[in-house]
Amino acid sequence: MLALQAIYGDDMVILEDKAGFRSFQIFVWYPIPNGTKVFLNLHPNGTMVGTDNDESKDGGELIYACSLKHLPPVVLTCLLPCSYPSASAPYFTISAKWLDEPKVSHLCTMFDEIWTELPGQEVVYRWLDWLNSSSWACISLNDNIILIADKTSDVGDARAIARRLLVDHTIPLMQSYNERRSHEIFLKSLHKCRICLSENTGRNFIKLPCHHLFCLTCMKSHCRIHVTEGSLTKLTCPDTTCCSPLPPSVLKSLLGDDCYKRWESFALQKLLDTMPDLVYCPRCNAACLEDDNDAQCPECFFTFCSLCKERRHVGKDCVTPEEKIRILREKHQKYSLPEKQLLKEQREIDELISVCEALRDSKQCPSCKMAISKTEGCNKMICRNCGKFFCYRCNQAIRGYEHFWDGNCVLFEHQNQVQIYGRLEESDDEEHFDDEDLEETEPELVWGCPCPVCGRWNGKLDTNNHILCMGCRGHYCALCRRRVMKSSEHYGPRGCQQHTDP
Repeated sequence: MLALQAIYGDDMVILEDKAGFRSFQIFVWYPIPNGTKVFLNLHPNGTMVGTDNDESKDGGELIYACSLKHLPPVVLTCLLPCSYPSASAPYFTISAKWLDEPKVSHLCTMFDEIWTELPGQEVVYRWLDWLNSSSWACISLNDNIILIADKTSDVGDARAIARRLLVDHTIPLMQSYNERRSHEIFLKSLHKCRICLSENTGRNFIKLPCHHLFCLTCMKSHCRIHVTEGSLTKLTCPDTTCCSPLPPSVLKSLLGDDCYKRWESFALQKLLDTMPDLVYCPRCNAACLEDDNDAQCPECFFTFCSLCKERRHVGKDCVTPEEKIRILREKHQKYSLPEKQLLKEQREIDELISVCEALRDSKQCPSCKMAISKTEGCNKMICRNCGKFFCYRCNQAIRGYEHFWDGNCVLFEHQNQVQIYGRLEESDDEEHFDDEDLEETEPELVWGCPCPVCGRWNGKLDTNNHILCMGCRGHYCALCRRRVMKSSEHYGPRGCQQHTDP
């Protein structure tokens, strides 16, 4: 007993003595080859498919089930009688609830043969040594496990505790044990983080679905930074060769409750922005579904045109933004409107001017239709909303620089473009801009400031300090650089001035 405890350590459990008999259990783990496969043998008489006893020529009866790295242990329970080892062999049972009964009964028969060859000697260690070294060939075929579909032998050994469940229940249990055992080994092993290069046990690491390992500290910082900045497309595996997206379950374990709710809000808004049939009510700003350019608000029940945001006009052509600006300005000159209505329509004019400017100097992403404007650099653009690449010249979705190498479009614009006050103007090689040309140029975009949400630079239109970001479609103030939720509350006597000199 002392020798067995010294050899097997934690794998040996001493049980309570029964009627003066010593009893114990020993767990035997099979060091199986990596990726051992489990098959189902659907042969009608249980004969091993592929062996010499197989009379069937149909090779389709051996079905692949799963691949395992760890098998459940074989449990040997022994009861030592008083006459052991001089006269009696130990009483024993072999438990392998994932094996078929004939195979476990065969192990019991081998134990009897070993006792017959070594009468009067201690045989428990010999049994265990045979289980570790030789029994694998008896229960496997070419290092693979083959289970017979719910078949038991007519004459079974009472000492053999084998599979009692249906085979379609046994395989999920084997897979569950394999995952649990792999996780236990992972928690006890040392790993190296690919970000900070520090070593620690698996309890301080996280294993992503793509099987890359990173320490919890680095992954929490990685996720919180991108959620705070709103760059959800960068919430991927930090490995540069992988970039697999992080599932919500992993994000929930890494982010706190507040940060995870922020991510859910961003993800929902990004999903809604990609829906081509979703618009917002011009009265209460509730999300609505449009049908043939018409929508009805589920909150205030206002029915409106999704193009011009006016009351539904069946059979009438929708006005363009330029025409709507002209109509509103003529209305202001012709009629004396209440101050509240005048401010509302003036804000609408400012919004329409921003939309016109955006449509003139930007292009829509071919994937999510987000308006994007290029200020400088090459023609390979990346959408901050969906993270897709596209060419700014032809507006086609691309993957890399191959689009420009094939001669379809140029990567950089021609050198004969001259930049004046943030606007590109074409010029011939012989023509040059002088001081008088610069003085006569009156650009509409006077200056710009970055968006407080996405960091994109947007131009201020004339004297209007209310800016619509072309990247995230958010509103912010050019004076205080803060987001504007409601213009009526932000601008006024107690707030910022909406119109100031450039």
